[in-house]
Amino acid sequence: MNVYSFKVFTYTLALNDIFTKLIFCKPALEFLKIKMNKSTLILFALFISLIGFSQQKIGSWAGKIKVAEQALELRLHLFQQTDKSYISNWDVPAQRAKGINSSSTTFVDTILNIEINAIGAKYSGVYQPSANAFKGFWTQSGQKFPLNLEIFTDTVEKIVIKPQTPKRPFLYQTKDFVYEGVNTKLKYGATLTYPSNKEKSPLIILITGSGKQDRDETLFNHKPFAVLADYFTKKGYAVLRVDDRGMGKSTGDFNQSTSEDFAQDVEEHINFAKGLKEIDTTKIGLCGHSEGGLIAPLVASRNKSVSFIILMAGPGIDITEMMVLQNEGVLRSNGVSKDATAAYLPLYKAFMEIAIKNTDNAIALAKAKELVNNWFESTNKEWVKATTGINSKAEADKFASILLYQLSSKWWKFFASYNPQPTLEKLKCPVLAINGGTDIQVIADANLKGIESSLKKGKNKHFTIKKFDGLNHLFQKCKTCTVSEYPDLETTIELEVLDYMYNWLIANKII
Repeated sequence: MNVYSFKVFTYTLALNDIFTKLIFCKPALEFLKIKMNKSTLILFALFISLIGFSQQKIGSWAGKIKVAEQALELRLHLFQQTDKSYISNWDVPAQRAKGINSSSTTFVDTILNIEINAIGAKYSGVYQPSANAFKGFWTQSGQKFPLNLEIFTDTVEKIVIKPQTPKRPFLYQTKDFVYEGVNTKLKYGATLTYPSNKEKSPLIILITGSGKQDRDETLFNHKPFAVLADYFTKKGYAVLRVDDRGMGKSTGDFNQSTSEDFAQDVEEHINFAKGLKEIDTTKIGLCGHSEGGLIAPLVASRNKSVSFIILMAGPGIDITEMMVLQNEGVLRSNGVSKDATAAYLPLYKAFMEIAIKNTDNAIALAKAKELVNNWFESTNKEWVKATTGINSKAEADKFASILLYQLSSKWWKFFASYNPQPTLEKLKCPVLAINGGTDIQVIADANLKGIESSLKKGKNKHFTIKKFDGLNHLFQKCKTCTVSEYPDLETTIELEVLDYMYNWLIANKII
């Protein structure tokens, strides 16, 4: 089954654990480390799992399955917890997916059985000591593929330093903190950079996008927030960047949190910054990327300490509508026909409504299965296959189950039902809203129009709207402009974007 993902507003769409929040228009796992494949089987996950030290690694194994005349390599990492207890996870190198957690792992005598519920897959194999290998089958979406796994030696993946990543020695001061929130009682790990030659500086607080991310919003060797901090600190600003809940040195349960919870975190960052001697407390602003661009207006609409905000691909229209447009952009960018895409989008929109409105899981699942089955029966089968990979009623039921599971989290319920426009209408501080013109996750024209109309309706007198032609969701100059291209591009954020943001600050006398 193909998997399409969305990093909604962030880099939120950009992140190591960063796609916990990503939204897929086809069932799959979580975030943005994806590479689209037009075969009927695609594995995708943005999570990187951390294995405890008490677990003993007993082997890494690799093999290939053949899908639509293409060979796709899968890597299994097998760990032993006790004499009879095992856990495992998977990598799909071609899709840049790492640490896809298995739901259950049993290894009895020579028989290995693994289930990966999040993507509806199973592996069953028999260990052959003479070959030091497993011989077995991979099953997914009703299809069965021979998969023999042979031992391989883990190698340390080469970390490519992108040209814009800041390098020491820095021409400014930097401090690392761990501080406790007054109201949340959580601890936050953060880095403050500030000019060496100023007593007090205006402050920009950076807000990450979807998914659990570190303070640099690290993604595919890119460090967007480190680049932003470096650029603006050299220009005379202090910049605060913070680990998300449960990431790095920050505490808290990220998986049980919503955008509103993350807005409370930003409130804590503001309170902390007010006590720093390096900060001009009359000039504290927020810069949010993707979902961070949803959170920044939430905070600014109710906190008078916020003197300006910058929205980098932040949402400006109803989230359901934004997600429909995002799905359309992802499908079309990966070669799905206009007709097939048009046939799929009403299904996706109706599915979202079921996921949002029904609190009873059993009722929601029944309605979802009915919806998908009716669509399957009444829709051109080539279009069905191109968009969902469904070939039978059983696969339609599985599709509904997996997608509903993906849309059932606490974060998703809040996010999907959110309309950013009423909050944008309340903003009175200066606002800069920017979008990449070829962003397929947050479609620029509709999104910027929504932000502009909301700010006008609220009679905000100090806002600027800017679309950067040829740039993607991460504000990189793109070629194919697909999600899978992000890591292949050397530039982290185009200089023209950084310069535009700086000139806007100067024009608004924020210096």
